[in-house]
Amino acid sequence: MTLWLALLLLVQPASEGRQHLERGFALAQTGDLKAAETELRLAAKLAPDDAQTLAILGIVLVRQGRITEAEPLLERASTLDPGNVNTRLNLALNQLRLGNKPGAQANLKRILRDQPNNKEASAVLESMRQKTGYEAALEEYRHNRFAQSQSLLEQMISGGSRAPNVFRLLAWCHHRQGRPEEALRAMQQALELAPDDPVLYANAAQILIEQRNLTGARAGVDKALELAPDNAFALKLDGTLNVASGNLKAALASFQHAAEVDRSDPEAVERLGTVQFMLYRYAEARKTFETGIARFPSFGRLYAAYAKLLLDPSSAAGAGAESRAKGLLDKALALDASQADAHFELGKLLINQGKASEAAHHLETATRLDPANRSAHFALANAYRILGRNADQAKELERYRELEKQGVR
Repeated sequence: MTLWLALLLLVQPASEGRQHLERGFALAQTGDLKAAETELRLAAKLAPDDAQTLAILGIVLVRQGRITEAEPLLERASTLDPGNVNTRLNLALNQLRLGNKPGAQANLKRILRDQPNNKEASAVLESMRQKTGYEAALEEYRHNRFAQSQSLLEQMISGGSRAPNVFRLLAWCHHRQGRPEEALRAMQQALELAPDDPVLYANAAQILIEQRNLTGARAGVDKALELAPDNAFALKLDGTLNVASGNLKAALASFQHAAEVDRSDPEAVERLGTVQFMLYRYAEARKTFETGIARFPSFGRLYAAYAKLLLDPSSAAGAGAESRAKGLLDKALALDASQADAHFELGKLLINQGKASEAAHHLETATRLDPANRSAHFALANAYRILGRNADQAKELERYRELEKQGVR
């Protein structure tokens, strides 16, 4: 949103305060915001109730990212000059940045009361309405209430919303409810609305990967990277597809690139370490995991991935590796108990330690979280065998064989 910095200076005698105001305004136009601030503060000291000075000073602070400091200045300027639409619009926009939606909404409505055809205020208010509905739908989705999220999104669409993200989230709702055709149809609508958005192509590819349509996913990833070669999301998906096709060196390059372009993403680091491990680059993988854990101590998957490396006999992790791996897996699950792989690895480790009952608990969780994990079903059958639960063992072996026939690894 363009800030209304070009406020018209009123024609007044060139008092000392006025001179500071004019210099501050001119400096702000050139982008020298610090010098502008100095001049404007001098002007405000000489004329503390000058609405124009306070408004321009508030805008200069906003442009420096100091939105909390700007708020009382814009508020005061709007109180002193309640009919100034530009100042009130700036106040509303700053209130939005601060999360004060009721205040912003009230000011936008007041602008529209005085100027019903104000396009910018109308656009911001409409965006707020759509965002509020979208945020509610997103909240439902995050709590796995996919049908409720879908209902809210469909209401928005019926009300005229053509926001690509609304259709994108609708696609995910259909996907999570096991409706692949509806999911792809909604995603296609999103892409028609924003055909140059690489994130939408990456989202489509992720859904297709989960639907095991790797050919379609490859097309989506390639398009995303064509539009944005440094998009970390698309690069990670590219790496995932390269792993699936057995091209580990290409996968390594993709995850390395993703980790470089988005240094705030722990998943890229975890995937990079995992591929290094798969390529038998154990020393590199250990360094990647250890550095990653130090940088992202709250990301549970890094602990689980490192534990898996330590438990691999080929890694030559040395004495105490099993004990250390157990600690890493416990930490991983303490941070995020929804990790199927961590439950699986811990279950296998506990079987080896003669703790079949505890192992069964983790392996049951692993198969519930990832029903298509053939190895987890086999390990759980082994735990049941040790526990003498023959009927349960037979059931898990049958499920294992079914997945084997389907070609699931």
